[in-house]
Amino acid sequence: MFPRVAVIGSNGFLGKPVLAALTNDTFSRKISLPIIATTRSVKDKVSSDKLKYVEADLNESNLDNLYDIFEGIDVIVELTSPNAKIFSVIDKVVAHVKPKLFIPSQFGNDLEYTDRYLPGFSGLKTAHSANARKAGVKTVDIIAGFFVISGQVVGHLGIDTEANTVTFRGDPDLKLAISKLEDVGNTIASLSTWSDYSKIPDKVRIYSFLASNRDIAREYESFNNVRLKELPPISKADSLKEGQERFAKGYKPSDFFYYLGIIASQGVDQGLAFSSNERELVNPKESIWKWGKL
Repeated sequence: MFPRVAVIGSNGFLGKPVLAALTNDTFSRKISLPIIATTRSVKDKVSSDKLKYVEADLNESNLDNLYDIFEGIDVIVELTSPNAKIFSVIDKVVAHVKPKLFIPSQFGNDLEYTDRYLPGFSGLKTAHSANARKAGVKTVDIIAGFFVISGQVVGHLGIDTEANTVTFRGDPDLKLAISKLEDVGNTIASLSTWSDYSKIPDKVRIYSFLASNRDIAREYESFNNVRLKELPPISKADSLKEGQERFAKGYKPSDFFYYLGIIASQGVDQGLAFSSNERELVNPKESIWKWGKL
C-alpha cells in the first residue's frame, strides 16, 4: 500500500520544488495519488490526476474541517513560515490525525546547536517538532544549511553591495552546507516514499554542495563583475559575543541574515557546517538524482 501524502503551505518558495519532486515519476509511482496540497485559495490552481489542491484555512475555528482533510494521510509535509498560531493549529492536526511521518518546516540551521549559544533563536520551530513527537508521531527535521535562491547565497555574508566590501566572520575558508531548493524537494520526496519511516533518523542533514564564505564572495564577484575589498575580519569569539549582545536586546526579523552570519562563524557542528550527514541515506551514490553544484 503506497502512502497518502499531503503538503501544507504550497505557496512558499519551497512549495514549487517540493510539489515538482513529489509529482515526478521517480517518486509519484510510490505514492497513492493524488497528492493533497492545501492552500488558502484554490483560485488559479490547477489540479491533476497527481495533484489535488484543497482550500484550507489554518485557523483554530476550522479544526474539524482540517481533521477531515487530513484524515487517512500517511505523510504530512509542512512548508509554512514560522507562526505561533499556525503552528498551534498544525500541532493539533498532527496529534489528531497521527500520520506515519511528519516533516515540519525546519530546513535551515541545526537548532540543536544554535539554541545552545543563541537560546530561543528558533524556539518556535524546536517546540513545534517536540510537540509532534510528544504526540507519538514520527517527526523528521531536515537540516539543509543555506538555501540557494535566485542563484546566490549572500544574505549572511557581510557584503556591502554599495561600497563593494566584504567582512568575513570566523574562518572564511570553512566549508558550509548549501542546498538548492530542488535538492530539498527531492529529499522530502525521498523520505516521504521511504519503506520504513521508523528507521529514518529524527534529524536528516543534507546539502547540495559545500562552499566557504570566501568561495561565495568570489562567486559574487564573478556573477556581478565587481571586486570586493576585504575589510578587517571579525573572529569567531568576537562574532559570538556581538551576536549574543544584540540578541539579548530582542530579536528583530530584519536581523535574520545577520544571525545566520553569526551562526556560520561558529564552526563545525554549530549549525551550518556538519561533520556528518545523511546524504547517502536519502540519495545513495546519487542513484536517485544528481545533487546540485555551485
